Amino acid sequence: MNVLNCVACGARLTEPLRPLPEVPACPEYDGSRGADGVRRAPATMPRGTYAVDPEACGAPYVPHPDPEWADAAHPGNAWMGDPDGPGFLVSAGPRGTLVVHPEDTRGYLAQNPASQEIGCCGPPGREGPNEVCGGCGAVVATLFADCTSPYETRFLPDAVRVTAV
Repeated sequence: MNVLNCVACGARLTEPLRPLPEVPACPEYDGSRGADGVRRAPATMPRGTYAVDPEACGAPYVPHPDPEWADAAHPGNAWMGDPDGPGFLVSAGPRGTLVVHPEDTRGYLAQNPASQEIGCCGPPGREGPNEVCGGCGAVVATLFADCTSPYETRFLPDAVRVTAV
């Protein structure tokens, strides 16, 4: 088992987790509500697991080179039209994010005070990292928790260290 620790201060950021070889496919949203009554898409990761995603994820978003292309800006997330022209945007965010179930971070992270993003049912995570280390306040992760996005927390690869427990 492993935990993720903040590179800046060493604080623990997750419950114990076991690695998976890849990020599972994001389940389809069925309109249901979580235990807290909030509508959200199903979790990408099972509780107690993490995986490294080699694909780009999150902000910034850039125009796709093919103006006819139409697909998800990153896996499981709703497409985003380019506000400055035809076509769609695609993620140019960090690669190698560590993906975990948001419940495995409870009590370890805090909302990034610089993030003002509001979604339908929760933070969509489209504006970039929206969670900070509860110990030192370093920006460490993006919570995707809107009904239009996967339900997951993605840690920035340079902000965390995997530690065996």
